[in-house]
Amino acid sequence: MNRTFAIFIFLLFGVSGSSQIIFRNEHNAQIYVAMCRYVSEGGYWMTTGWYTIGQGGERLVFEKISAKDTIGYWAMTTISEDKFEGSKNLIVNDDSKFTIRYADKPETAGKNPNYSWRKFILLRLPQGATKGTIKFK
Repeated sequence: MNRTFAIFIFLLFGVSGSSQIIFRNEHNAQIYVAMCRYVSEGGYWMTTGWYTIGQGGERLVFEKISAKDTIGYWAMTTISEDKFEGSKNLIVNDDSKFTIRYADKPETAGKNPNYSWRKFILLRLPQGATKGTIKFK
């Protein structure tokens, strides 16, 4: 199976306002995405999903983020099951939409039989960036 990884393209705009990241699906199949964020105020990882992005579609996924925020994603296509994955192990719910706090803790994984581990791609906006686009190809 040919695995294609996301290309990170960060666009720097001089526009004021909150920073944001958009996912753009340039793959030949629909994509399911789970996202993660490190919540520094509580000192934990949180995951949320599943978000569907149709072929050729876009989705605003993170708003009001800063260059200090660590965020990420894990995604899979519907047809060929190509995976977009990284190295950060976090928990998702394979059965339904979810939001999981403490998604990096083994004790959280044991709370639900539908929880499983995925390897998320982590990223940050470059200093001064107000908008980033992640393209799935």
